[in-house]
Amino acid sequence: MLNYRLCSFFTTMRAQPQYPGGNFDWVAPLYDALSFFVFGRSLQRAQTLLLGELQPGASILIVGGGTGFLLEPILTQCQPSQVLYLETSARMLAQASGRMFQKPILGSVEFRLGDETALRPDERFDVIITPFVLDLFTEQTLAQRMLPRLRQALNPDGHWLVTDFVRTDKWTHQALLWLMITFFRLTAGIETRQLANWPRLLRKAGLIRLESRSAVGGMVVSEIWRLATVS
Repeated sequence: MLNYRLCSFFTTMRAQPQYPGGNFDWVAPLYDALSFFVFGRSLQRAQTLLLGELQPGASILIVGGGTGFLLEPILTQCQPSQVLYLETSARMLAQASGRMFQKPILGSVEFRLGDETALRPDERFDVIITPFVLDLFTEQTLAQRMLPRLRQALNPDGHWLVTDFVRTDKWTHQALLWLMITFFRLTAGIETRQLANWPRLLRKAGLIRLESRSAVGGMVVSEIWRLATVS
């Protein structure tokens, strides 16, 4: 039986706060189609590469899960004790919750509108998942705001699963990244103008990489990180 909850989620499309990562309400109806047109299913496959490495029964925080593709593989493969789905776009959140109604899957999911600042001070998670989220921010925002808050929400022995674009030397990758960033600056208002070196920032935030797999010709990586203080 599905244990399903909606928390702090309002479907009315009233004005929302301006987030550094932008507001994807306008893009939401087209997002999956655009992703498929450019990358096919490769970005979705990249997000599932390391799910099998996560321990079952974990409490999971998904930050910026978008339209909710990742929910089904997480609930079926990871069998988490609970999932908090945190998303800044009300339309994205509506699509993600709609997936749950269309295809009920055993699991406990809480949908919450907002960014990392919407987390309660006492909330802690065994796993944090950021799928194609860190590429939306400047290095300053990541270093001073987002990464410290998410690090605080990670249990001492927890794992952070990042799937995102990385810098490469190929001009085709650089051109495509520039086009994507420009498009989302115009349509969603993201703040960044270039891809942040998020692996370096994660290391500076006190995390170490445990495993890494590449996808999309090396343009994307999926990695598991943990706090460096854990023996």
